[in-house]
Amino acid sequence: MPSRFLRISAALAGIALITSCSVRAPVPDDWRARGSVSAVVAFAPGGGSDRSARVLAQGLNELEHGYDVNVENKEGGSGAVGWATFLAEEGNGNALLVAETALNTLPLVYEDVPFTYRSFTPLVMFAQDSRMVVAPTDSPFETCADVVQASKTQRVVAGSSGRTGADALVVGELTKAGGSVDVVPYGSSGEVMTGLLGGQIDLAPASAASAKPYLESGDAKALCTMTEQRYDDAVLGAVPTAREQGIDALVTVWRGALAPAGIAESQRRFWIDELHRAMRYPAYQDYIRNDLLIPADLSGDEFARYLDDYDRRMREVF
Repeated sequence: MPSRFLRISAALAGIALITSCSVRAPVPDDWRARGSVSAVVAFAPGGGSDRSARVLAQGLNELEHGYDVNVENKEGGSGAVGWATFLAEEGNGNALLVAETALNTLPLVYEDVPFTYRSFTPLVMFAQDSRMVVAPTDSPFETCADVVQASKTQRVVAGSSGRTGADALVVGELTKAGGSVDVVPYGSSGEVMTGLLGGQIDLAPASAASAKPYLESGDAKALCTMTEQRYDDAVLGAVPTAREQGIDALVTVWRGALAPAGIAESQRRFWIDELHRAMRYPAYQDYIRNDLLIPADLSGDEFARYLDDYDRRMREVF
């Protein structure tokens, strides 16, 4: 994988040179998007980032303000391909990026990627997700504290859908708490749950929305959530937080919209206002409720400061 990132770096260097040599007309203070607007997602269709992008695109298009947002999936390299490609949109006000936590963490694991979260312009963080730890129903573990304690004398195996995403953060928090957890890599969160139910692993990080059906059916049990407080949900509300069990672990996945670097302040203001309008539509409210997400609304400089703080925490975990 690092060699692929090196190839991306070389290709993007040429694009950046071409972009930097172009001359742009001044952007008026009353700038508005017109025509086709791309909303880039660095992952395949069907995942959490893709779903959030399509919900936002639907809300923006319902505003009927003279533009049309189209979601473009540019998957590959755990997000690296899409984010590297988006670098070439520098100064383009008609381009959006819908991203999440791995934009912080991937450059920490693969230092040769040509971008960091600071390569783009933060617009609005519109939601937060978290993770819980689940195990088979017949598992000897009842809590995350049990996992940490048992791992000191026996092998404990967890699944993970990647080295840079939320699953890796869960394993990192268990390790920081004194545990020793071996990791089996899988291609997706769904495959992790399949491995858990098939008896291939002892525990699995999972989002609340993906874990809830298995808890309701009795096919799995929850050991803890890595949220600040318990979920406001009839099923998930019975699951204690890791902090209640004496483990100071918190895994929060941000979801947000960004723009390319180099856009004008009037373009940034326009998209922040438009995104806030889209977030008032029923489709967005249904998305937050059905996916058991935590509503969020940090925009502009406030979102940028959050990303800086988040990056510091991720450096500690990784």
